[in-house]
Amino acid sequence: MEGSRNNNIINHMMRYSLDMICTIDEAGRFIQVSESCRQILGYNPQELQGHVAHDFIPPKDRRTILEFSQIVSRGNTDYSFENCYIKKNGQEIPLYWSVVWSAEENFFFCIVREATAQKVENNEIQKSAELHRVLVEQESDMLALLDVFSNYLYVAGASLKNLGYHPNQLIGVNLFELIHPEDIDKVQEAVAFTRRSQALVKLTEYRYKTADGQWQWQEATLSNQLENPAIKAIVVSCQDITVRKHSQLQLTRSEQRFRSLFANNPDMVLYQDEAGTIMDANPSFIAFIKKQKIEVTSRLLYAFLPEKAALLFKEKLKEAFNGSKVNFEVDVNFREQGHKVLSVVKIPLVVEDKVVAVHAIIKDITLETQAQRIIEQQANRLNTILESITDAFFTLDKNWNFTFINHEFERLLQMDRQKLIGENIWASFPTEITQKLYNQYQHAAQTGETIHFDIYLETFKSWYDIKVYSSEEGLSVYFQDVTERINAEKELERLSLIARKTTNGVVITDAQGLTEWVNEGFTNMTGYSLAEIAGKKPGAILQGPDTDPVTVERISAKLKAGQPFTIEILNYKKTGEKFWINKEITPILNQAGDIFKFIAVQNDITEKKQAELELKKLSLVASRTSHGVVIMDTECHIEWVNEGFTRMFGYTLSEVIGKDPKEFLEGPNTDKAEVQQMREKLTEAVPFNVILMVYRKNGESFWVSIDFSPVFDKEGILTQFIAIQKDITLRKEAEANLVKMSQDLYKHNRDLQQFTYIISHNLRSPVANAIGLTRLLTSLSKESKDFDTSLVYLKDTVIQMDQVLKDINQILSIRDRKNVQEKKGISLFTICHQALIDLTKPLRQCNAQVQVDINKETEVQAYRAYLYSIFHNLLTNAIKYRSEKRALQIIIKATRVPDGRTCITFSDNGSGFDRIKVGDNAFKLYKRFHPQIEGKGIGLFLVKTHVEAMNGQIEVSSQVDVGTSFTIYLS
Repeated sequence: MEGSRNNNIINHMMRYSLDMICTIDEAGRFIQVSESCRQILGYNPQELQGHVAHDFIPPKDRRTILEFSQIVSRGNTDYSFENCYIKKNGQEIPLYWSVVWSAEENFFFCIVREATAQKVENNEIQKSAELHRVLVEQESDMLALLDVFSNYLYVAGASLKNLGYHPNQLIGVNLFELIHPEDIDKVQEAVAFTRRSQALVKLTEYRYKTADGQWQWQEATLSNQLENPAIKAIVVSCQDITVRKHSQLQLTRSEQRFRSLFANNPDMVLYQDEAGTIMDANPSFIAFIKKQKIEVTSRLLYAFLPEKAALLFKEKLKEAFNGSKVNFEVDVNFREQGHKVLSVVKIPLVVEDKVVAVHAIIKDITLETQAQRIIEQQANRLNTILESITDAFFTLDKNWNFTFINHEFERLLQMDRQKLIGENIWASFPTEITQKLYNQYQHAAQTGETIHFDIYLETFKSWYDIKVYSSEEGLSVYFQDVTERINAEKELERLSLIARKTTNGVVITDAQGLTEWVNEGFTNMTGYSLAEIAGKKPGAILQGPDTDPVTVERISAKLKAGQPFTIEILNYKKTGEKFWINKEITPILNQAGDIFKFIAVQNDITEKKQAELELKKLSLVASRTSHGVVIMDTECHIEWVNEGFTRMFGYTLSEVIGKDPKEFLEGPNTDKAEVQQMREKLTEAVPFNVILMVYRKNGESFWVSIDFSPVFDKEGILTQFIAIQKDITLRKEAEANLVKMSQDLYKHNRDLQQFTYIISHNLRSPVANAIGLTRLLTSLSKESKDFDTSLVYLKDTVIQMDQVLKDINQILSIRDRKNVQEKKGISLFTICHQALIDLTKPLRQCNAQVQVDINKETEVQAYRAYLYSIFHNLLTNAIKYRSEKRALQIIIKATRVPDGRTCITFSDNGSGFDRIKVGDNAFKLYKRFHPQIEGKGIGLFLVKTHVEAMNGQIEVSSQVDVGTSFTIYLS
């Protein structure tokens, strides 16, 4: 019964004792440990039981155990000593041991007490008097007396000022009303313990409310003086530790953050000493190396690296221990991990101006490096693409600065891209350019929309197609020179005007020959509307049974060849009616040079083959026609001309635009009356044709046929004129040749009439006489006088016949030699002088006076013999038909006229003749005007014949008894 009671008491003590009660066997192992080990060491009893007590003692205190063992071995059964123990949280705590050896039980019975409070209490006892004096005098503490219910009886000290209280404010206030709710249990426990104990109680780190409701950290020392008759209270000495507490909290947080960063950092982190030994390493490094931490710490880092990498790490560690922060990247080939790219940062840890360790951060950037290399490759590839694209390209950042410019940009604008990179676009170009581009670029940047526009920049004299794309980084701009395209479009607009107004059929197909558009002329010609033929091949609709398959095959071959061509083919209208067309097909090429459309212009030539010319004038492909096409405004100012016009006249569009054609096309030989009539027709605004002689740029004249067509808008208002010119010089020359041929035929016919006259009159009469005389002679005796007389008559008749035959021979010889002889440059003065010398005798006999006004240098293109004959015949006639009333005077002159010919005038004061009466007979054969004077009537005929044989011209004027004047024109 007594033993059971004792066991209960022991169990009660083991459970509730504030001191740690334990038993230890002779091997030093805990056998049994009381519950108070939780508060003192942080372990529960089960964690200590069976473990050697020596394992929980720091090395520096293990000597106390050795001394204790020596004392026990000398026979001492109880012993007291102090040493330090390692708590579960790793902190060291001073303990006071009371040990008794039980030989009976064969173990040590120990009572262990925390020595911290006792040491403090001893120190406080020794210093209390002086501390009280200092605290009161220096007002650095707050002293208070609490009754048994913890109400303030007395309060004093400088801390009251920091708390914001007046001493009297706290009298009667319960202490716990001013303690932070989270700290009340702790303070209540301390106060309760103080009431039960006579020792000083240290109350650490609790929060005390200030007058303004804030919280101040304090620590306090409590002394139970309730039994002291002089005091009868619990004495509390408080100290403000707010600043220290905040510093501790901040330090703790920093340490916790650092440890958290160290432990949880995804990068490898380690500490090295100057030799390169790993002092500590985080889990990331341990996982990378694939070792246990115990296998890593206290070993050289170089043991885990290949030799080449180890040398670099040694070199960089040395730099770090010299006080420099080191950054480097290294490629390492590990045995297990394979190839890795590591980014390493080594930061020196300096204590008291000395580097004591190096903090190394190692990051595996293999994937990032590979990605970066891929990005660089992609960037290089993108740069190559941007450089190779045919468009000019550049990018702008948010501040409008150039960030990239490709080569095509340089080529188009002739600007150095290296000088532009980083420059502001608005400061890099003239105002004329920036004003035009600013609003477009701003709109793209602000709205994020893609902007596409064409613009003409006078600075570069070019049109540009610009596309602007917005992104988070800025703008990307593509542009290309489309001057040719714009000009082509304008040309197409003008040609489209012609196509719409023409009566010819126009068909536009795609590259496969499927119809995209037809004009009204096509519909009127065939009966098929655009809706009926769209998407179909025109040949499949228009060709019929009688269409020539060879022609169809030829068209197909021409289309495949991609060359323009013209062809005639029989087609069928919608009504089934056959009709012939002349079709001109032109392929249209895109910028790449590929065919993307065909334009076919067809003309109904069933009734009028000449419509082919109209087709060339009025078709959509007017720019390719050989005819000139001019578009004028209502005031006849030129708006456009085609290439045919330039080839025909020599003037380009830039030279004639805005001008009236009359300013440069008309010349001296242009028919003014025809021009005036043309102007009147233009005012009537009706289609008409005019034929004019006009002049090229080089001054050459030629004939053109011009078709004028007025152009009206939808309201019927005249807007333009279209004039199509055709060079008809050859036709006019043919007409002139025809006229000349007619004239030559007329002359030839007249010569034949003259020849017939000679045959029928001059030759027939002597022939008839000769026949009659021969008949008479046959009937007469040769001895008769009549025979002799008849014979004389016959002789005279034969002589007359011979003279007529000689005249005919001379006339025919002149005409025959006209086309076989070659004219030469002949001195007019020399020929005239020769004729005068040959006729010197008859001229002297009649006392003739001859005045010659011919420049010795004057030459004409002529036949020498003919020219001599002309002068000789005219001089002979002047002598023969001189006036009996006065001496003969002859005046011969030669002058150059404006058309380049030489004019020869031959005048005399002879008997003359009645020019009106003579009429057209002046130069006819055998026409005589002075019957009283012997002559044959052939001289003037020969003169005229000679002149005309040399492509000359002769005129005569005469008055009876006044004289005669001949005017001759020779080249």
